[in-house]
Amino acid sequence: MSDTTTQPGVMSGSKAATALARKRDEFRYLRLATTVIVTLMVLTPILALVYGSFRTAAPGAPGEWTLRNYWALFSPGVVRTMGITLAVGLLTSALCIVIGTIITLIVHRTDFRYGKAVTMMVGLAFYFPSFILAMAWIIIGAPGGIWNVVLGTWLGLEWLRIDVYSLAGIVFVMVLHQVPFVYLTMRGPIMGMDGIYEEAARVAGAPPRRVLFKVTLPLLSFSLLSSFILTFIITIEQFAIPALLGIPAQVNMLATQLYLLVRFSPTDYGLAAAIGIALSVITGAAIWAQRRVTHSGRLTTVTGKTSRLNPIRLGRWHWLATLFCFGFIALGLVAPMLMLIYTSLIKWFNANPMQAAYTFQHYAAIFSSGSTMRSFSNTLIVSGVGAAFGVMLGLLTSYFTVRSTATRSRYLDFIATLPFGVPGIVLGLGLLWAYAYLPLPLYGTLTLIIVSFVTRYLPYATETIGGQMVQVDKSLEEAAWVSGATKAQGVRRILLPLVAPSIQGAYFLMFMAFFREISSAILLYTGATAVISISIWAFFEQANWGLASALSVIATLIIFVAMALITALYPAARRK
Repeated sequence: MSDTTTQPGVMSGSKAATALARKRDEFRYLRLATTVIVTLMVLTPILALVYGSFRTAAPGAPGEWTLRNYWALFSPGVVRTMGITLAVGLLTSALCIVIGTIITLIVHRTDFRYGKAVTMMVGLAFYFPSFILAMAWIIIGAPGGIWNVVLGTWLGLEWLRIDVYSLAGIVFVMVLHQVPFVYLTMRGPIMGMDGIYEEAARVAGAPPRRVLFKVTLPLLSFSLLSSFILTFIITIEQFAIPALLGIPAQVNMLATQLYLLVRFSPTDYGLAAAIGIALSVITGAAIWAQRRVTHSGRLTTVTGKTSRLNPIRLGRWHWLATLFCFGFIALGLVAPMLMLIYTSLIKWFNANPMQAAYTFQHYAAIFSSGSTMRSFSNTLIVSGVGAAFGVMLGLLTSYFTVRSTATRSRYLDFIATLPFGVPGIVLGLGLLWAYAYLPLPLYGTLTLIIVSFVTRYLPYATETIGGQMVQVDKSLEEAAWVSGATKAQGVRRILLPLVAPSIQGAYFLMFMAFFREISSAILLYTGATAVISISIWAFFEQANWGLASALSVIATLIIFVAMALITALYPAARRK
């Protein structure tokens, strides 16, 4: 006699399969809608940009088909700009890797006493907007800036004069802006690395210097290379720093060249589109290389037998480590912030604080200006509503890519990650081309800026949420389904509570990114849709340093307070 009994609470395989089959297509319309929305949002500006690169006229104007724009990429001027872009990207990335890794090793591999303070200050520097940092260093290091006036004019130390309006100035400020990113990306691999290898080398008699170069750095090689490539990508697509520091010195990178071709006469939208395509190809190739590095070759640095490594004693070199870490913090955060505060509190610029006329008129002017207050409300709408929409779209995208092995899920994953390779200003230009032809009244509205921001930062949401979702075993949801729950109930009661921290984290990342973003909006805004970053940019273009500094101080304080509140409310953020 065959045994047909089952244990209590355990459903037979055929019954489970039947239950799962009933759930399989419950979300088919939602999956289709998600795929269509993501495809339209991502491909519309890219295809419009490709279209524009073959046209002779501006968006919406009659023109002809041409290959001239691509031939122009080989002109001496564009080739020189491309060379400058690659050189700045490589040099900045190399310096950032060296400085960021040294700070990380000091904080997490030695007996450095101020590790928590350095981590907190570097975190603040990470959220310091790039265009505000560049503005602060213009106040400090321009030919008539405070540094040159004090050391050159007053003290007669002409050899100490600097000029941030130069290629060296661009690299310097870029390094200040990108080192915190390297620190945060290298912190995890260095903290998680098993100390058994280094301990074995020390037991064998190797001095600390030899252990560092023969053991530690080789073990971190793939993390270092990955961080180098990501830093390179962020650098070459950067717009604000090279625009503020490079345009006055006629030192252009591809992003600023694109901006000049669109904003100033004589305009050439077709060449700008071709440059945007070229820049996207470079960043896309770099992203492909980074993915190959992170997925193909890895060294095992975390084993089952974890060894706690005794911190390296700095001894008499502790002062040098302290000077190095806090020296960077002074240059990348403290000095720029102090300069902005000082400039915001004086009627007109004066390099001598003892002779300056102090006033709060710039702050009063900001809060009494209707256009500036409108930029505050626009920023809150774009950041709050846009981040919520982006997280919802990212959650759906992550669910349909992580929980499915079908070909369509791979397509959705590819489309959702495509914006990683499209710089913000290129995306803005693509949308400018797209909505000049599409019968949608979006140009000149906050909706278009939200679409631009969400498209650009959608990979932030999918990577953050998908990274935790992939760790949740699907059998937990399946257990709910075979017990009678609908697929939606299984997701709501089982999956969402488990991935809630990553959803909160994704919202935080997108909110902060939207609040600081300028490159995606610089070609799309109007007077009625300007956000805080655009208002600061406009004040600085008008040489109104007082108002630009005051608004920068307010915006930076809002960012720091928001970061502190979300870190306090979101415990996982404290562990990152």
